[in-house]
Amino acid sequence: MAQVITNAEKIRQLPWNLALNASNNVFGQLTFFGSSFILFLNALGSNNGQIGFLLSLLPFFGIIAVFIAPAVARFGYKRTFVTFYGLRTVIAGFLLLVPWVQNRFGSDAALTLVTLIVIGFALCRAIAETGIYPWAQEYIPNSIRGRHSAMNDMMMRISGALAIGLGGFILGLSTGINRFIILFGVGILFEAFAVWSAAHLPGGKPTEATSSSHRNYLDVLRDRHFVQYMTGMALVIIGSAPLSFLPLFMQEEIGLSDSAIVWLPIGSIIGGFSATYLLGWAADRYGSKPVLLSGLYLKALLPIGWLLMPRFSPWSLPIALLIAFISGMADIAWGIGSGRLLYVKIVPFARKTEYMAMFYAAIGIIGGTSQILVGQALDLTSQFSAANADTFFIPIDPFTPLFLASILVVGFSAVLYSQIQADSDVSLGTFAGLFTHGNPVLALESLVRYYRAADERATVVVTERMGQTKSPLTVDELLEALKDPRFNVRFEAIISIARMDSDPRLVKALCGILEGTELSTSVIAAWALGRMGDKSALPTLRSGLNSSYRSIQAHCARSLGTLEDHDSALLMLERLKTETDKGLQIAYASAMGKLQVEEALDPLFELMGSITNEGARMELALSIARILGDEPYFIRLLRNLRADPGTTASQELTAWKRKTERMGSSQIRLLAEDAADCFARDQLNDGAKRLSQIKTHITLASSRADTVLNRTAEMLAQEGASQLEYVVLALVALHASEGLNERRLPEHS
Repeated sequence: MAQVITNAEKIRQLPWNLALNASNNVFGQLTFFGSSFILFLNALGSNNGQIGFLLSLLPFFGIIAVFIAPAVARFGYKRTFVTFYGLRTVIAGFLLLVPWVQNRFGSDAALTLVTLIVIGFALCRAIAETGIYPWAQEYIPNSIRGRHSAMNDMMMRISGALAIGLGGFILGLSTGINRFIILFGVGILFEAFAVWSAAHLPGGKPTEATSSSHRNYLDVLRDRHFVQYMTGMALVIIGSAPLSFLPLFMQEEIGLSDSAIVWLPIGSIIGGFSATYLLGWAADRYGSKPVLLSGLYLKALLPIGWLLMPRFSPWSLPIALLIAFISGMADIAWGIGSGRLLYVKIVPFARKTEYMAMFYAAIGIIGGTSQILVGQALDLTSQFSAANADTFFIPIDPFTPLFLASILVVGFSAVLYSQIQADSDVSLGTFAGLFTHGNPVLALESLVRYYRAADERATVVVTERMGQTKSPLTVDELLEALKDPRFNVRFEAIISIARMDSDPRLVKALCGILEGTELSTSVIAAWALGRMGDKSALPTLRSGLNSSYRSIQAHCARSLGTLEDHDSALLMLERLKTETDKGLQIAYASAMGKLQVEEALDPLFELMGSITNEGARMELALSIARILGDEPYFIRLLRNLRADPGTTASQELTAWKRKTERMGSSQIRLLAEDAADCFARDQLNDGAKRLSQIKTHITLASSRADTVLNRTAEMLAQEGASQLEYVVLALVALHASEGLNERRLPEHS
């Protein structure tokens, strides 16, 4: 029995996969898959149809995968790949003979040789890649597949940029066909290194394939999810096919030079490089589907940019590079998302041979057909001229119909993929919200700092920063920080979570802490739940009212008030009347204020009369002001009274007096003027007593305000202005009654 390769062993050997793909990418850019090869075919005299046919051969041979997959499995995925990748390298070497054949036998013979080379190369490539797809599912762990794909893409883009830079430089040196041969020679050397790198990868050993494997392909085609995935893939390949002829579009319609055209993919490489690791990380964390759809919707819009860009202008190249930059981001999002979804969700590991063979054959047929169709379509539309016609500001040229069709086809594929089976519960809207809520840039920076934090202090600081970003990108790290063995980190995590917008996972985690046994964090969790404002925490907070710890009861009461839990109001009102612990009494009083429970006014005044702590008395006064519905006025008035009590009280009474003139009572106005004058002269006690006398002459329409004015008038008559909270509340009661149109005077002599 073969020994199972552990994930640790696989991860240790993955750098060889990076080397394989990076060096193979250099080979591709300099030979069959780069702009230089299309320009090379054009230099040999090929028309668009011939170019399309030759390009179609590369994917077309993928159809043999369904016939050779069992043999490949028996021969071994690794052995197959290394053998036939090596053989295709030898075949590619015959490209170096093309100039000699052209000089000796003519262009037709040279083109025939190129065709034979492409056929042999495509055949070996198809056999090799029939092995690499199931092999890659084996040697790359799913847990890091997205991140490894990102790292792989980064290496490929760096190597590709260097290859393109070299290609552009060499092509710019001369105009003969020999310049292409130099590129092909360098590319073949890199391909030899790619084959050597592949030999170091683990797994891929021969397996037994049953004789019924070919019949099993029918079962694959009955898999609705696989068929839906491949239908979407077909639409993307068809919709992207016109972009294979982009070098000709840039040369003939935009007016770019050969070297500029070869350099153009650098914009795509940089664009993809800027987003590749982020998207790979996002795919592993939030699932493949939202990343895939992000790329598809962006790809659907790209042809609009190509169509509208300036032609034969100094701005043509910079704008083309900008569009290529965006294209690179779209391609990497689509590539990482679709590849990860295929390996993780669509293809069952136990049946990877049949599934991957069908996948490879299907994309080969679709890719080859699309190249031929696009080449033929370009020949059919060759009579269109941008110089003769514009439609809705879109220049009409041979490429216009193809680009417009690309928009529709890729857009439809995005709609199709939006309905496909996903590997996570994260929707595209939720995924987009990760980067539009809060500060995503600061959040990503904080994530990097979090994993690099060397000590407790650094971890606490970065945990605080994560909360300040208010970004959902930091949710997982904040949840992890809640489990940190360091108390200060856990404590800071709760505070940071309280700053975040509501998230079900964060609320659930805080509820778990509140119900836990660590008192110091349970208390702060109760506060944080109120701070977040998510009413799904109400059942847990209600249970907290029965905790054996008064501190937890108090914070739960405050949070229930903050969350406007009126269902708990009656219970907390009863406890306010019977509780003997001052801290709990004040907590219940605070909740009564936020819930605006009018029945709590008398108990609040009774409690305020029994407390000597100034801060607690002011909090009780605030609760009363909240019941009156005038908290903003209370806070503003209190601040001004503390700075200059006499002047502030005088100004407020003068303003109130002006608004009472329509009452028609000269006695009330005189009392208000007297009180205002006393306050203005800093005779605070006299002013307070005259203020208390106003109550004997009026009844406020608001029963709440009238109750408050009555209770404060009693205290002002007895104590004067010695307790500032009563002055504040009396003025608040008068102010609160102003907004009521129904105001009446009592009958008195």
